[in-house]
Amino acid sequence: MKKAILYLVLAVFSTLLLVGCSGQQNTESQNGADGHDGAREIAWDFVKANGWHHTASEKWQSAEVTKVVANNNYELLDETYDGQEVLSVTFEDEQNSVVGTPLILIEPDTNKVIGYMPTE
Repeated sequence: MKKAILYLVLAVFSTLLLVGCSGQQNTESQNGADGHDGAREIAWDFVKANGWHHTASEKWQSAEVTKVVANNNYELLDETYDGQEVLSVTFEDEQNSVVGTPLILIEPDTNKVIGYMPTE
């Protein structure tokens, strides 16, 4: 009987811990409080300069920023970043777009565009 109660308590505690942690991450990224506004703006300027902004939503401030490892899946503008951790900026596409807005790779320390990945 004591084992059953112990397992029940552990299961409830584990579930609460997992649910609490996942909710915290979503709130941070949705609010843009991640400190990557400079990367978003540089990436948006690069998208506009290349004429890709017509497929993207004008809400560049809400672009998703994640850490990725640059590799041969991306068109790297500087090959020295191959294998290094960089930021990937993903813009929301307009509804009914046939072609998506490319993902933009940003060097995290300098906010310099170092590559992109065309999307379909």
